[in-house]
Amino acid sequence: MKKLIQMIIAAALVFAAAIIGFNLLFDRIYDRQLTDRNIVVNRINHNITEEFALSGASPEEIIADNTKEWNSEYGKKAPASIRYVPLRSGSDGIFYSASDDRCTVCSVSGKDGEVAGFVEYRFTDDSIDMLRLCVNIFLTAGFILAAVFLAGTYIKIVMPFRRLSDYPEKLARLREIQKLPESRSRFFGKYVWGMNMLTDVLAASSKRIHTLEGEHQKLVTSIAHGVKTPVSNIRLYSDALRTGLYSGTEKTAEIADRIDTNAEKIQALAEELMTASNASFDGCDIEKSSFYLAELAELVRSEYSERMKLLRIPFKVECDGSPILESDKYALYRAISQLLENALKYGDGRGITVKMMKQDDGFSISVRNSGELLPESELPYVFRSYWRGSNAADKEGSGIGLYVVHETARALGGSAHARRIEETSEMEFVIYLEKQS
Repeated sequence: MKKLIQMIIAAALVFAAAIIGFNLLFDRIYDRQLTDRNIVVNRINHNITEEFALSGASPEEIIADNTKEWNSEYGKKAPASIRYVPLRSGSDGIFYSASDDRCTVCSVSGKDGEVAGFVEYRFTDDSIDMLRLCVNIFLTAGFILAAVFLAGTYIKIVMPFRRLSDYPEKLARLREIQKLPESRSRFFGKYVWGMNMLTDVLAASSKRIHTLEGEHQKLVTSIAHGVKTPVSNIRLYSDALRTGLYSGTEKTAEIADRIDTNAEKIQALAEELMTASNASFDGCDIEKSSFYLAELAELVRSEYSERMKLLRIPFKVECDGSPILESDKYALYRAISQLLENALKYGDGRGITVKMMKQDDGFSISVRNSGELLPESELPYVFRSYWRGSNAADKEGSGIGLYVVHETARALGGSAHARRIEETSEMEFVIYLEKQS
């Protein structure tokens, strides 16, 4: 609340300064206008007095004959009306000329120097007064609106956001956390919904991680115990052969068979370990829904365009039409992101192109990048787990990225492929999704 009061005070000072400044400006305009009017009145009154003294024509006739000329000569500075008031005969006294912002009264003398009457010069300031009033009303209304806006912003946005601001930290530090209460606020309704969705995802992921950790521990313990005996036997038999404990061809063959049996046990355990590793990606986080292919293209474009611009790599995301597909938009984005990361790592920086299109029996998403081509003989192996190509010798990585892409495509009912484009020296990786019947 203290900051809100400070903001309102600051706004009040700004608008007060604006109001004072504008009124001072108008005062200066008035002063200058008054000076100009006095000059014009003196000149006109001198003309009337001079012509009245020389020609003897009445001041009314002089005013009528010259009004048009004065208006033309002085323009907006000319009086709105000029009226002659003759001095009545037998009058005991003479009143002196006086002036204010809108009216000036000057005397007219004849040949003998005696005052014959007075001329009233009247001006109109309605437009300027109205402008000043409008400006002051506008600034006052602006201050009121600014104060209401600041108060509304503080109450509707700042205060609720302060209550929500520590939730992400709690979510990061704690495994179990109470969800945010549902809100219909147009400012935070979607944010609350998204944070609660993130809470569900993290809770499910945490549960899965705990399960996998338990299974991993059991697997490691099982393999450790399972491998221990065969390895001990193999070492025992190899020592016996080395020391010549057994002699004869039949006995040597028997020992070789025993070694082979124990090696098969180890091989079986290794295959079990690989099967468990491959089963770790089971597609359990796939959530299919209907969306436009153009939405996926825009998501990729928005996330990577700025990064590619900073790296000065030509980057294009092409989408042929905007068909609807039934799949997991975010799982597809993660797979495309992995292909783009590979393109950045193994490409030569001359260009990366993502193309999405609908085909007769499905949808294809391809990522092309220029750079060193993989040998044709290695293409069948690129999507295997922990496999790395001949171009990865000096690059960091675990060989799991393309395997995840392949498994994601498989979980979505599709497949992943790689091919060389020798004409343009590009590698192309394609995710193909079959049309759901």
